[in-house]
Formats: sequence, structure tokens, C-alpha cells
Amino acid sequence: MRGREDLARGVLRFVREHSLVNPNQPLVVGVSGGPDSVCLIHILAGLRRTLRTRLHIAHLNHSLRGAESDEDADYVNLLARELKIPATIEKLDVRAYQKKHRLSLEEAAREVRYTFFAGVARAIGTDTIAVGHTADDQIETVLMNLLRGTGLTGLRGMQPLSIRRRPDRSQLRIVRPLLEIRRADIEEYCGARGLLPR
Repeated sequence: MRGREDLARGVLRFVREHSLVNPNQPLVVGVSGGPDSVCLIHILAGLRRTLRTRLHIAHLNHSLRGAESDEDADYVNLLARELKIPATIEKLDVRAYQKKHRLSLEEAAREVRYTFFAGVARAIGTDTIAVGHTADDQIETVLMNLLRGTGLTGLRGMQPLSIRRRPDRSQLRIVRPLLEIRRADIEEYCGARGLLPR
């Protein structure tokens, strides 16, 4: 198991190794309120001077779980205030989007979420969004791709940095600073810090 400082050092090494954060450019951090994203924002908050970046939290209430979704948004708002990080928190109807575009709920949620992230990034003058995907998510992705028969490309899984096109054809950089970190280490980090993720 890694200690708290070791985890942050590992993330810093990974960020530098893959050039995930551009110095002197703001960084949007997607925070759901779950353990992975709470760990991510806490580590990045501790590294913001070293990385020479300004953080901005983005949270989307998908309106899928009623009062629980609203409580997630309240939790992230409180977390942002505690960390003294500005936040954009919005609520959108993912089910309506799903019906309109005839998508699975998962696809609809992903499209709405990344469109929201892109809007927040544009508003604060950046092209980079950090998300809390972990080594466990990577394993799940590779297994799902294998089951779908995606071939060798699919077996690569998620990359530390991927590019998405915005509607205006500009690029959005999606970075995954926790991609080498196991969920058990994240839970240990949160427990040691007294964090209570949703």
C-alpha cells in the first residue's frame, strides 16, 4: 500500500511523464463526489503550486438519482469551498437527452457530461480536463473492449491523455492522472485524510 505522500508523488511523476498539465494554464477537474474524483482533486490541490496551474471544479448533476444527485452536488460545492477552488455546478436532464438522441443511458450521460466539461473549459480559457479514471477502470475497460471484439486497438484501453473534438472542431484534452493508481489505494488515501466521499 502506498502512503499519502507516496500517492501524491506517484501522481506528480505520472503527470510530468505524460505532460498532462500545461504550466500556467487552468485545469478543469471533473468531480462527481465519489472516492476517485475526491482523491484526484485533493491531490491536485496539494500539487497546484508545483504544477503551476489554477484548478476549477466541474460537477454535473445528471438528474438520475433524485435527492441523492442533489446531495452529490451540495457535497461537491462544499468541497470546492473548503479547498478554495472555484466550481461550476450544473443540473441537466440526461434522460431527456437519451430519449431525444436514442442512446443508452451510459452513452447519453457521457455525451452530456463531456459537452458540459467542454463548455466549462472554454469559459475559463483552457483545453484540458482531468478525470478520475483509475487502474481498476482501465482493467474494466480492456475487459469490456475484449468482450465487444474491438481488436488490438481496444485492448490498449484508456490512455493518460486523449483528445476529443468540441462541436466547434477545436480539441479538448482529457487527462487521467490516476490511471496507474488502484482503487484500494485511493480508498486508503481518503480514509487517512478523513475524507468522506459520496
